[in-house]
Amino acid sequence: MANARSKKKAKSGSKSKAKKPAAKKKVVARAAAKKPKVKAKAKKAPAKAKAKASKPAPKAAKAKPTTGPRLPRVLAPEVSNALAQAEVEGLISRLPPPVQPVVKMLRKVVLEVAPEASEQIENGAPAYFANGVFARIEPGEHDVLVRFLKGGKLPSASELPGDGDARVITFQDADALKETVLRKVVREAVMLNLSDSASTPTAEA
Repeated sequence: MANARSKKKAKSGSKSKAKKPAAKKKVVARAAAKKPKVKAKAKKAPAKAKAKASKPAPKAAKAKPTTGPRLPRVLAPEVSNALAQAEVEGLISRLPPPVQPVVKMLRKVVLEVAPEASEQIENGAPAYFANGVFARIEPGEHDVLVRFLKGGKLPSASELPGDGDARVITFQDADALKETVLRKVVREAVMLNLSDSASTPTAEA
């Protein structure tokens, strides 16, 4: 009986020993089955890196095209007239004492008689415009000239010295008689310029 039991134990021991290698084989088989998956993931990683590397680099912002020179800003007529008057006043303030008061008086007369006229510096002298220049105050060292560019065409042309289109009135002081003539001639010169603009045919005519 003891021999029989020992034999059974030996058989069961041999069976258990025989079963253990099978379990190891299963573990090895599972580990082997898992390894390819790890390798597959490792293979995919370079593919992602390549995809990232193949993305084009962000384009640099395009430089805005340079524009040409800016055009001067167009000022309102009131603003441009104010600037021109300031320029004329600045010129008069720099004139020598003998002629400065005379120029101030002549300027005042022209602006009173021709309120529709504008003034600005032209050829270094105050010039007066109404459809073009009609008069210019030209200060000298000891006297002041009022030049009418169309003086020869005015009704009072005979009262103005000189010949041809341009006529001149010379002032050395505030002469009352000459101031009266000046007022009349200034108004005639303005009306002549304005009538020339009305009689000039337009492009549509």
